[in-house]
Amino acid sequence: MRRLNPSVLLVMFGAACASGGSGGSETTVAPSTTSMIVASSAMSTMSVNTTNEYTAIATSIPVSPDSAFQVLSRVYAMLEIPGVPVAAKRAVGNDKIKIRRRIGGMLMQNVLDCGDKMGLPNAETWDIHMNLLSYIQAAPNGTSQLFTRIQALGNPTDLSNRDLSPCSSKGELEKKISDTVLKLIAGK
Repeated sequence: MRRLNPSVLLVMFGAACASGGSGGSETTVAPSTTSMIVASSAMSTMSVNTTNEYTAIATSIPVSPDSAFQVLSRVYAMLEIPGVPVAAKRAVGNDKIKIRRRIGGMLMQNVLDCGDKMGLPNAETWDIHMNLLSYIQAAPNGTSQLFTRIQALGNPTDLSNRDLSPCSSKGELEKKISDTVLKLIAGK
């Protein structure tokens, strides 16, 4: 069987997230099963099961959606998080972040839970393939809602041909992004 490219997995997880409905202050994607054809010497079918739930963490922002988006773009730059702003969608994100040890000035073990090996968190030593997205939605009262979600997979650096394992967010990077947005707005 052929090893899956991390980009293919992230696209599949992203498609699963896009199919989830929005509801209230959180958007959760239910687990799903996807079948795909894998090319090899003989055609075979592989089932990829997504078992983690990816929740977009919501924060109320006391300014208009356009103002909130401008501040959000500044926050990504300030925290040195690799992200691409998309003004038409009021979103900033990157679905192909490959990173190790730190993001946004935080230790990876404080951002993700990828399990551990002999007491050392795997997030600290693994190569991490991350899909990070923050986006702004208008709230009914003229203010905004900021949503941030992380999807991540990882694998040991010494076994790069090993399958990627899912990692779950601890919510700390999402919190840092929203807290920084709120601090910048309060400082205006």
